[in-house]
Amino acid sequence: MTPLEFADSFLKPYQVKGSEIVPQKCPFCHGGQHRDKNTFALNIDNKTYNCKRGSCGKQGHFTQLCREFSVEPEDRPMREYVRPKLKPKPVTSVAEQYISLRKISKETAAAYHIGTDAEGNIMFPYFDENGEHVFNKFRFPRKLAPGERKAWRETDTKPVLFGMDKCDTSFPLTICEGEFDAMSLHEAGIPNAVSVPSGAEDYTWLDTCWDFLQTFDKIYLFGDNDEAGRKMLRTLTVKLSDKGVYVVEHLCKDANALLYKHGPQAVKDAWEAAKPVPIAGLLNLAEITPLDMKNAEKVSTSISELNRVFGGFLMGDVTVWTGKRGEGKSTVLSQILLDAIEDGKRVCAYSGELRADRFQYWVDLQAAGPEHVKCYDDEKSGRTVYFVEKENRKMIHNWYDGYFWLYDNAITLTDEESTVLKVFERAAKRHDCKVFLIDNLMTVDFGKMNEKDYLLRQTQFINQVAAFANLYNVHVHLVAHPRKTEKITDADDVSGSGNVTNRVSNVISVKRANDNVGFGVALEVMKNRWEGEYGTIGLNYDGKCRRVYQPTDGNNLMYGWEKNNFIPVEETEDLPW
Repeated sequence: MTPLEFADSFLKPYQVKGSEIVPQKCPFCHGGQHRDKNTFALNIDNKTYNCKRGSCGKQGHFTQLCREFSVEPEDRPMREYVRPKLKPKPVTSVAEQYISLRKISKETAAAYHIGTDAEGNIMFPYFDENGEHVFNKFRFPRKLAPGERKAWRETDTKPVLFGMDKCDTSFPLTICEGEFDAMSLHEAGIPNAVSVPSGAEDYTWLDTCWDFLQTFDKIYLFGDNDEAGRKMLRTLTVKLSDKGVYVVEHLCKDANALLYKHGPQAVKDAWEAAKPVPIAGLLNLAEITPLDMKNAEKVSTSISELNRVFGGFLMGDVTVWTGKRGEGKSTVLSQILLDAIEDGKRVCAYSGELRADRFQYWVDLQAAGPEHVKCYDDEKSGRTVYFVEKENRKMIHNWYDGYFWLYDNAITLTDEESTVLKVFERAAKRHDCKVFLIDNLMTVDFGKMNEKDYLLRQTQFINQVAAFANLYNVHVHLVAHPRKTEKITDADDVSGSGNVTNRVSNVISVKRANDNVGFGVALEVMKNRWEGEYGTIGLNYDGKCRRVYQPTDGNNLMYGWEKNNFIPVEETEDLPW
């Protein structure tokens, strides 16, 4: 079945836009609660599909899509694999000694057809479910030297699961990360223990073993206790989500280490204590950890009244900041990011209007404060220009080095909204950023489209931002301009889709205060989901250093660089490992 034939069978009504098939409804989520349209696309050229609804997010290759609907892709190229050239020779005494060292018996090694090659290296022959020899893998029969390759395989042979030829479908299947791990389970009396052929990053065996996997109702995952192993578990729980998947938890490096240190019974106990992976979308309410608002992770600011009204910005939430252009939204938010750094949080910002160097210039003025900002008169313009001296600027940069990350808007592409969130995800995972800024929604490039499609994409983006904040337990500040009204009276006056404010926890309007009020900037709380308190917070504005502050507090805020309590981390450390 070709993509167009699939569309005729399962995606009607649909349109073909360029190289993409776009149905009215996603075949998985059907548009969700709001019956969103045109969120799903199947690419005819590269044969990939995805749904842009954040709560759906289905994606993959056309072959996977066909499997989901129990049809066969007729145009799928079948890779040609070659037969292994080498046959296992009898195990040498050196190899036998090494295998025994890892607590694997002769009987178990024989059951998995273990042998050696002509050089005496251990050979792991792989047989498919029909008992045909299709793959070979090798390793040295000794402890490996630092940097030495762990294993190698015979080229162009068919990757399958190690030990699948000896499986009985009346028992659950257990997938391990290494051959010695699978044999360790066998030593513990656990049947149907198999291993992936090429480590945690290679999933080519899923295609060659897909039909075999479908014969099991339950699949156990016994991974390694490292990041690669945990990633493999996360990936497989998604790819095998139609099965009853159980994850084995243990305290050792892997199953073979567990056998070596604690014996077969410990391996069996860990396997029998495996927990089922919850069904996606279902939660047992009684098992949810209660929310402790007192100790919940929050981010404080330098504006005490803002902290009091919201109790601090909660992780997992999104705050929308609105207000007309030039009213001070970016000023307030860049200071809030510095406050987050002072609070020990790493931050990441997207600025659609400022180049990186100009963004940094404004941030440095705020970090410096009134006592450390200098000025000169520009002869050409007649204006006073403020700046931070080199030595202080260097100390400021040392203070927020590694804590302040900025999206590079020089790489702006079509469909920028997906790029921004992908970069944010990396910042959350790799740099542990906890506070994010999108300034602003109107500058995010959603590609060329009509107003209706634009609002749909904007809604999808807001949903994805909210899902991102919840998934990574971070706080996102999002700037959205108001509609073209004379006055912002409530959250509904924010421009764009109504979901901009429906999906978020807080909405704050920023505006220049009237002269007779005596404040430079006013923050009006228009939505406060958790605390329910509303009102206006008046702030003074210091144009010299671009800071805002409460009149009762004064403009005497000191950040870490100025307190002399910042000690730069050395580039190299004398560690014992």
